[in-house]
Amino acid sequence: MMARKGEIGGAAAPPIVQDSPVAWRRRKDQRRPELLAAARALIEEEGADSVSMVRIAKSAGVSEATVYKYFENKEDLVNQVLREWATPFIDRLVDELAPLTEVRSRLVLIAIRYLRSFEETPRLHRVFFREIRWGDYKTSAMRELNVKFVAQVVDTILRAQSAGQVSASFNPNIVRDMLFGGLEHIALRTIFASRAIDIEREAADYVDMMLHGLTPRTENADPGTELSRLAGLVDRMEAVLEPGTARK
Repeated sequence: MMARKGEIGGAAAPPIVQDSPVAWRRRKDQRRPELLAAARALIEEEGADSVSMVRIAKSAGVSEATVYKYFENKEDLVNQVLREWATPFIDRLVDELAPLTEVRSRLVLIAIRYLRSFEETPRLHRVFFREIRWGDYKTSAMRELNVKFVAQVVDTILRAQSAGQVSASFNPNIVRDMLFGGLEHIALRTIFASRAIDIEREAADYVDMMLHGLTPRTENADPGTELSRLAGLVDRMEAVLEPGTARK
């Protein structure tokens, strides 16, 4: 018995269902975020060095040519991965800082969030430091976001100086560099070395050291008495070094 036209082996052939234009556009709209997600997963698992456009395409289930339709090259793709990672982190931090007015609270929060991000996404931080921050940073997509992030420290110090919470003689940019430089070293000796860290305690201790210095504070100390003590010490040192030249 011959199969009738439109049938296979005597059974009715399944109708050919074509995607609607809306469904096709929806898939196309999702292509870029799917590529970013695939690239981020590979980078977090293996690091950026071993990740290629071919592997990203395979992971996302598309051709390599498709990846190049959305990203100029691997550097462009990695930049966009970092941008997608950093944007919600910075936006959240800005929102959390908004109601805080005390300098210590603001700096401790920034320190905690920064160390926590090292703990949660260490490989992305490595990519940022190695491939972006020390590479063609000025033209990277991350520069604008990083400037916004570190500006939170500068803004915190300027507010504190206006409110009389810290000395107006401090350079806010130096405070910024001290904070992030120190936190990065903390992360290197703990998180990147797979050592345990109490992030909240470490952040608070470091900020307190920055705010109060290394020397012990004397409550209700008389500045005049302290200056007299220092002047006497100078006189004694001069007398030892050059006899007969000490001040009268």
